[in-house]
Amino acid sequence: MDELKNRIRSTSGGSVHPELIDTSQEDKPKANTKKKKFEETHTRDTVWIENALKKRLDSQSAENGRGEKTRIINEALRLYFNEAN
Repeated sequence: MDELKNRIRSTSGGSVHPELIDTSQEDKPKANTKKKKFEETHTRDTVWIENALKKRLDSQSAENGRGEKTRIINEALRLYFNEAN
């Protein structure tokens, strides 16, 4: 370790010697694992829902909290389109 410290001290302030840089564990670019924002994965839309269905949707989503209406609608659409194919 002392040898490395002496090598560093003996260099001029702005120069860097490649032998002093450990390149064996360079940071490799990581895959973009950043979670996407909700607005990047969903689109807001306005639709007309029958009153009786709206009441059931509201009561079901009130029991299960925020985002429940979105989950129910998306699940229903997935089922509909899967059966249509």
